[in-house]
Amino acid sequence: MGYMNMSNGKVYEKELMRIDTEIVELILKRIEVLKQFDYNRLKYVLTSRRKDTVESLAEKYGISRDMLLHIFSYIDGIAIESIKPLTVGFLGPRGSFTEEATLKMFNDQGALLTAYPSIYDIFRAVENREVEYGVVPLENSLEGSVGETLDMLAQSSVKICGETEVRISHNFIVKPGTRLEDIKIVLSHPMALAQCRNFIYTKLKNVKIETRSSTAEAVKECVERENVAAIGSELAARIYGGEILVRGIEDHKENYTRFIAIGNKPLDKGVDVKTSVIFTLRDVPGALYKALEPFAIRGINLTKIESRPIKNRPWEYMFFMDFNGSIEDSKIRDALEEFIARTTSVKILGSYKKIP
Repeated sequence: MGYMNMSNGKVYEKELMRIDTEIVELILKRIEVLKQFDYNRLKYVLTSRRKDTVESLAEKYGISRDMLLHIFSYIDGIAIESIKPLTVGFLGPRGSFTEEATLKMFNDQGALLTAYPSIYDIFRAVENREVEYGVVPLENSLEGSVGETLDMLAQSSVKICGETEVRISHNFIVKPGTRLEDIKIVLSHPMALAQCRNFIYTKLKNVKIETRSSTAEAVKECVERENVAAIGSELAARIYGGEILVRGIEDHKENYTRFIAIGNKPLDKGVDVKTSVIFTLRDVPGALYKALEPFAIRGINLTKIESRPIKNRPWEYMFFMDFNGSIEDSKIRDALEEFIARTTSVKILGSYKKIP
């Protein structure tokens, strides 16, 4: 058995360190070159050349093909992740008010947007990591909360990561060249129709009203039909090529919808941190008063509280609550500690900022 003397060992250790450093520098240099490609082009380049490259190098240097393939796959994966666009799902179809909210929150990040047919589908997409974030409506200033969103927040493991508001302005949209007097049918979502009653009753007395699952769907359909109009957003009109005959036909101008971004990591941007929780109580007199007392004595402002029936438990209710401040604040943590002790369950949905 041979032995390496101490001086030779030090030399070899130094040489190993030099080689390791060179390997790391070359890996980083390779990643920087890969970053110069856009995301889709990079995936194509790596897929098309990897097999030939690996086989050529394996043959040239007598190295295991599988080992080389594993090494390059790992390095390339780092590069792909570093330039992968942010992915966001929203309640579709395209042209919805939810898409407006999504653009408001994520357009400056070059996000890749995907429309989903339901709130349920968006939550599942985020949970399954099909997308990093999802955007759903939470409440409307005239119509109140969106029950499906509250129910999914209660069931899901995802957090609220940010919020924004969109002013809901409804427009009377037609196929280009159509006149108001030509209209025989008006399409829209039931809520939009309800919010434009005055315009419908005064301007469209003899017109047939038909409901659709969304304002965007109504706009898309109306531009493909003669003598049909839709009530929808300006964004939908732009996307589907509709002409806006009359703008702002809603009965109430102060009509806003609050949208939330759901995911696993709070958005960095925004102002005015808020925290949301869902909780349940014992069915005894004064339970709600006692539960909220820790917030009152600390001067923490509750901005929203409402009850919601618990699914499959008749006449039992959960409460959805918002308050100003972050769970990182010591005052909030102290209040929550007492609050939790006075409830039967508490689920913290997240501390997050509002994007103006």
